[in-house]
Amino acid sequence: MKQKLLFAAAAAALMAAPSLATAQDSGWYLRGNAGYGVHTDTEFTDGLIGENESEGNVAYSLGLGYEFGSGWRMELDGSSLWTDMGKIDSLPQSYSKLRTNSLMLNAIYDFDDFGRWEPYVGAGIGIVESNLSAVASDFPSGAVGTPGTVLVPSPACPGLRNGSDSFVCSAKGDESNLGWQILAGLGYAITDNLSWDTNYKYLDSGTANIAGTRTNNRSGLSTQFTADLEDVGSHTVMTGFRYRFGASTPPPAPTPDVSCWDGSMVFNANQCPPEPQPEPDVECWDGSMVFSAAECPAQPVVCSDGSTAPTIEQCPVVNVCEEEYRQEIIYYEFDKGQSAETRNTINRILDVGQYCAVQNIRVVGHTDTSGSQAYNLGLSQRRAADAREELGRQGVDANMITSEGKGETEPFVETGDGVREQLNRRTEVLVTLGTIAGVN
Repeated sequence: MKQKLLFAAAAAALMAAPSLATAQDSGWYLRGNAGYGVHTDTEFTDGLIGENESEGNVAYSLGLGYEFGSGWRMELDGSSLWTDMGKIDSLPQSYSKLRTNSLMLNAIYDFDDFGRWEPYVGAGIGIVESNLSAVASDFPSGAVGTPGTVLVPSPACPGLRNGSDSFVCSAKGDESNLGWQILAGLGYAITDNLSWDTNYKYLDSGTANIAGTRTNNRSGLSTQFTADLEDVGSHTVMTGFRYRFGASTPPPAPTPDVSCWDGSMVFNANQCPPEPQPEPDVECWDGSMVFSAAECPAQPVVCSDGSTAPTIEQCPVVNVCEEEYRQEIIYYEFDKGQSAETRNTINRILDVGQYCAVQNIRVVGHTDTSGSQAYNLGLSQRRAADAREELGRQGVDANMITSEGKGETEPFVETGDGVREQLNRRTEVLVTLGTIAGVN
């Protein structure tokens, strides 16, 4: 009765589907799939007790659906799976078998951005019929006829036993429940109407309640019970074909949507007519015409020997530097790490760069003998840092500078310990010079 009601509701929904279509290539389709499936692990409770572990078997499915043409489709899906569930709790003289037949109404969405390939996902709800057959009986502890063999009560067939009683519990019947499923698949359009279809489905059937009989083998008396098979579900992977009825509707002719510089409309910018090219209006030093002064060629420089070159670096190297080294000394007030002479002295040193290449600069700080050696070492380092920082401020690359403090170890004027001497409070700046290219 439940199946009839669901089929009627599903058929009514599918008959109403065409009124919801909003895009091209909608229509009815028929699908058939076969593959492999396995029931999930289940557990008997109540009249039968124990767990079951399903073996895999063939599964099949038929579907009747309607494509709305906007990625969505509705489908009435009938599927069946029969598996041997094996022994109950692995006990001797027990077995269980399960068949599930489902009739589901699925809502499916197709992703159509992959050319002929069409992945999809979906979910469904409907009726699941669980057809169950299960038996569990007491069993001998060893081989029949072996001395010491006794009859072992089967934990899967619970109940009180007296003396030599032995029991067998059996359950067989159908149970229909409301179930649900989720699915994911991949289609491939062989033609406009025929698609190869492969999918995975997980079906949840809930709990199956089956009537059973517990029979005393010695007296022949029987009692009735109900067995609940909990967490009935299944996993299936199937492949097959899907055929959509009716001819495909050609897509509407595209309209150009790119506006060109002249107002014309095209499908892409490459189809626009070429724009008129402007004329250059800037005259360079060599008489050439360009659009902006930045595009003019570089004007050659006149080297010191009268020749010309594109850049000063390409002029012949001329030795216009008359000395290899330049040394300056900065003097400091007593116990001071900075000097008012520092900036002017560094300016004077760097003036040599107009005609000599500065290769490296060594900065050494000194103190007189007044104060402790440790204090004087730190003071000399601060004086060296004073000159080094001014060199950096005036644009000298830090990689060209080395600096150190000597403390009171290298006095300019030899004195005794603790003597204040102006000439010893100094920072020596030694510049190593080289040649540069000459330019007029």
